[in-house]
Amino acid sequence: MAVNVFDANFYRSVNPDLRNLNDAQASQHLLDFGLNERRTFSPLVELSVYAASNPDLAAAGLSTNRQLYDHLSNFGVKEGRVLSTVFNASFYRNANPDLVAAGLTNEQLFDHFVNFGIKEGRASSETFNVSFYLNNNADLKQAGFNYQQALQHYVNFGRKEGRIASSSGAAPTPTPTPTVGDPLPPANSTLSVATDIGVLSANRTITDFVGTDDRNDYYRFTLNNNSDFSLTLGALTAYTTVQLIKDYNQNGEINTADGEVLQEDSGSSSSNADISTSLQAGTYFMRVFPYYTDENTNYDLRLGVTSKPATTSTDPGNTLSTALNIGALSANTTTFKDFVGQTDRNDYYRFTLNSNSNLGVSLAALTDDASVQLIKDKNNNGQIDTGDGDVLKEDYGYSGSNADISTDLQAGTYFIRVSQYYNDDNTNYELRLAAEAVATSQNRPNLLNRTLNIDPLTGTPTSDQVAGSSQAVSQDTTVSVIQEFNGNSSATTGTLFSDAFGSSSSDASNIEPLAGGTDSAGILASNPLDSTNYSTNLTFV
Repeated sequence: MAVNVFDANFYRSVNPDLRNLNDAQASQHLLDFGLNERRTFSPLVELSVYAASNPDLAAAGLSTNRQLYDHLSNFGVKEGRVLSTVFNASFYRNANPDLVAAGLTNEQLFDHFVNFGIKEGRASSETFNVSFYLNNNADLKQAGFNYQQALQHYVNFGRKEGRIASSSGAAPTPTPTPTVGDPLPPANSTLSVATDIGVLSANRTITDFVGTDDRNDYYRFTLNNNSDFSLTLGALTAYTTVQLIKDYNQNGEINTADGEVLQEDSGSSSSNADISTSLQAGTYFMRVFPYYTDENTNYDLRLGVTSKPATTSTDPGNTLSTALNIGALSANTTTFKDFVGQTDRNDYYRFTLNSNSNLGVSLAALTDDASVQLIKDKNNNGQIDTGDGDVLKEDYGYSGSNADISTDLQAGTYFIRVSQYYNDDNTNYELRLAAEAVATSQNRPNLLNRTLNIDPLTGTPTSDQVAGSSQAVSQDTTVSVIQEFNGNSSATTGTLFSDAFGSSSSDASNIEPLAGGTDSAGILASNPLDSTNYSTNLTFV
């Protein structure tokens, strides 16, 4: 049977936004949100200490707070494992002979300290003795703290303040809380005072105050995945501003010139402040402050998040040389999900076509403007040289419209670039790619000096070898028939017999010899296009 290591009263006391939950609701909140958000749920349990003191758990693949919590509840307490700096079952047993005599199990020792040991002021670990802590901190005695309150004070404040809590004279070295995302800001920096609300994985509301005595409230949160994020600052009685911040250089300061304030809005008693944007996985800050220096207001900070996990193996690079190589495309549509915006302005993908193909590209599921480009690095210098025509095709889309590219390409290597359209755009996206090979009987020439000799025709001719036949094309195309004189393949020295125009919706067909005319009267005496005797080479362009 699992041991209950959850303290509902403590959970509510250290999380004011949960103060109205009953015990069952608080317990469910912990399982659904609190563990992922790294909220403290008991003065006797520190999951970071539990993980650090028991390395076999990580080796077994237990890394998330929920996994550690479940293991602790089902096995850890019973096995007498170290679970915090304030309680150690082995120490508690050995320091209290009556408990040894009573033959209490590790599970019973934990329950005994929770229900009796704290109230009796018993020593519970090498580094914590609640009676020593209370007796040696006069401010706590003066405030009338009991042992239970003294324990909570040590967990919430005393440990951070370096207060001594045992006769050994040594303060425990706290195990740093595992940080998801960016490192914590440097000590004594502006953002170092931010309240860390942990991993934001669901909607959350924070209630607080800013005014003349408390000019700024800072909050730090982490997104494990690319997400659509929303923020509402409401219940205001004065004009108040909220900022969404990314500490790019991780110096703990807000450098506005570097674009670290991603979004900002202000609200008042008659209008909320709102921010809605897509964000890349990472760590962010929020700042709430009064717009005017002499105003005071309570506020509700309401946060919403919808996870949009990336499906790319790694984040696509920001240059051609660091492009994510997705290999050869096929007729089956391949989809990649990722993000572009203020924190990641470009995503490059590299792909190959093993044969001449019709390529289809769609940039979809957008929440903001974004652009997609098809690129060929013609001189292989790793740069996009627009003057050389490296950008073959381009389109842009937005929340109501996809960006699409469809074109025929020769076999080879190409790149796709997904980028912001405007500098303040942020969007998650789906990039859909497919390439269908174009079946051809043989390579057709595109220059006069690479002519296709059809004199004489033998066997059964194919449709792309015979004048007068139609050929499917995907772009506007002109077909001309030219007679070559004296082996000279210049169009200016030949006679144009006929031409036709075709497009993606209309075939070029029914090529006929030009009738009459002073330039061709003699040549057309025996019409080479209608005769079965092809005595003169013809060239298709």
